[in-house]
Amino acid sequence: IFVYKQNIMKYFIALIFTFFSIYTVSAQDSQRCMEIVNIAVDAVNNHSVENLHEHLAPDFVCAGKSGPSAIQVLAQIITQIDEHISNINKIDERQADATLTLVYDFNYSKRLGHKEATFIFNSDNQIKQMDLLPVQVKKVDMKKDFETPSDDVITVPMEISDGLIFVKAELNGIERDFILDSGAPSLYLNSKYFSHTNDTVNSISAQGVSSRISGLDVFRVNTFNFHGIRAENTDFVMSDISHLSKDREIYGLIGYQVLKDYDWLFDYEGKTLTLIKSDKTENYIKEMRYKTYEVPMQMTSEKSHIPFIETKIGDITLMMGIDCGAERYNESRQDEEEEKRMSNISTTELKGASKDSTTVKKGDIKSLNIGKKRFKHLPTVFSDISHLNAHWTNKIDGLLGYEILSR
Repeated sequence: IFVYKQNIMKYFIALIFTFFSIYTVSAQDSQRCMEIVNIAVDAVNNHSVENLHEHLAPDFVCAGKSGPSAIQVLAQIITQIDEHISNINKIDERQADATLTLVYDFNYSKRLGHKEATFIFNSDNQIKQMDLLPVQVKKVDMKKDFETPSDDVITVPMEISDGLIFVKAELNGIERDFILDSGAPSLYLNSKYFSHTNDTVNSISAQGVSSRISGLDVFRVNTFNFHGIRAENTDFVMSDISHLSKDREIYGLIGYQVLKDYDWLFDYEGKTLTLIKSDKTENYIKEMRYKTYEVPMQMTSEKSHIPFIETKIGDITLMMGIDCGAERYNESRQDEEEEKRMSNISTTELKGASKDSTTVKKGDIKSLNIGKKRFKHLPTVFSDISHLNAHWTNKIDGLLGYEILSR
């Protein structure tokens, strides 16, 4: 009996020690985790996640995403939110299932005001989940089909300014101006003209031929009608692309997915784009008054919307993508041999759908051949398109745009 009581006493003492240890660790965790919350606040105010990475758990969750995707979403929120946290106040603390939950009231000094933020920490004092704002992560189907009319041929009037093609389309029943850009994957909206909630970040990524854009918003379009090519109740991505045209209100880009069911005939002199159902193209060409010259064309990959052709500068062979939204001939590389065939070399600022600008080299290529056709004095810029080639099976050396197509 004595031994039995002694064991009970040892067990009781052990329980007391264990409880005391848990209480001590929890208290220590709470203090450390509150320090990490302050690091998160600094990250928001400095628009940088650099000092926060080491405090994120391997299974970190943000906006319904986990692991690397969650970290990417968090980075987009922190780097792109135009706010400053002026004051924080802890309003709740809960310990359960080896996790510590801290809930704060964050006071944003600009338009957001007071917002509740939740931090969940694991037993290693790492952030397992962080909810700074009500965040909705959407994936927009860039390859959603548009409804097409029964017409075999559609003629679209177009205006040309600074190498860009401007067309009109109805958006939610109102005629608006758009830029025609085959390098854009689908319909892409200008967020300047579409409202979205201040406390919601729709975090997605999109890719055009001139730049990569992340952290875009999403807008649901009730109706879109481009000369009978339609979409209804569909989500499209948007960002501020007002910088692409200073002279008019541009509501977005009309890209490949809108036009993919047709062959395209650009008449720069007549200022028309003719869309032809592919099974009618051969007869249409035969009836044309103009002589045609065909050049073999390939696609950069099965999933890509960028075709490319072979070109030559002297004895240098280059594979060049075709993009009606590119204002100038655009190359991604330049070597000494090419530079010998150029004139008027200088630098310029290059912008795409992203507002970010890059200083690039420009000049005039003296002569370029596409098949038997020669193009002289070709304005050219040199920029990095590695973000595109990384996703394509067939790599290209640059893009052909207005300067080639308009001739």
